[in-house]
Amino acid sequence: MTHPSLWDAVRQEEESYAFVAEASSQPQWDVPETIAINVAVAGRAGSGVKEAGYPVDVEEYVDSASEVIEAGACGVHIDFTWVTDSKGRRLDKDLAPVEAYGLVLDPLRSRFGNGFVANLNILNGSSFEECVSPARAGLAEVAPCAAGHPEAFVLPAVRTLQECGVSPELVVHSSGEVELAKRRLFDTGIVTSGANWIILYALPVNAGRTLISGAWVNDAQSLATHLFLMVDQIRQVDPQAVITVCNAGRANLYITTLASMMGLNIRVGLEDSLWHSPNGDAVNKSNIELFTRARTIAAELGRRPATADEYRTQVGLPARG
Repeated sequence: MTHPSLWDAVRQEEESYAFVAEASSQPQWDVPETIAINVAVAGRAGSGVKEAGYPVDVEEYVDSASEVIEAGACGVHIDFTWVTDSKGRRLDKDLAPVEAYGLVLDPLRSRFGNGFVANLNILNGSSFEECVSPARAGLAEVAPCAAGHPEAFVLPAVRTLQECGVSPELVVHSSGEVELAKRRLFDTGIVTSGANWIILYALPVNAGRTLISGAWVNDAQSLATHLFLMVDQIRQVDPQAVITVCNAGRANLYITTLASMMGLNIRVGLEDSLWHSPNGDAVNKSNIELFTRARTIAAELGRRPATADEYRTQVGLPARG
């Protein structure tokens, strides 16, 4: 093989100089095509904001959930915590969990069958058995359980969910809760790699140590720093983790966009999100608005909404057809 002299090589390079390489030299990024978009339909974020008009009655939960399921949401999160309906009832205290969830799920199942995943809160009840009754009754497919809640509740709750064939959704509100999940659930062997995680951050708290101690997010840099850190730490603990990120607080639109860019799943909804964007005071109008916006963002980023069965497969549940 004949090689050019130094000066011939310089001349050849100058003659063929191009500022950039061929476009084909860039490989595709490893971003999943599908994105599971769940919707938390409770109107809790609008508490005290008269113009919000968010869902608080059971019938409003049903109507709002129906809208987003029809539009392509793979699942709905139903939570009555701190919600007072138009009749003055505290839905998390004045109705038994199985009864309350049944009032929402029965009409949804009648209409949509298994076309959505039921994600139910299991935190409310006068006893442990009442808390987990929606799982034992076969109503829940997924149920969140925060790593930072008292250990005496978290450990048996996660075990009970698994025994009932429910996917425990490991909630973390801050970096510290990732470590709690590691120590309490993974180091003990209760949960193994490939778990179902959900990050809910960027909400203010009123005490230095609470059941949902959070992360302060006051600009795009802090938003991104916290999210990248928590995702990285989760994957150190659980390399095969399935991670969902909630839209929350003023940052909700930005969180949804960044999480979609990162290849994660998202949960939107009026339960945690009041404002349309962090630099204004306009409020979100409905759950369908939030879902549609998330779906549009995902499409612009090359991702499509996962079906209910695609999401079930992700989190280790059997498809229901």
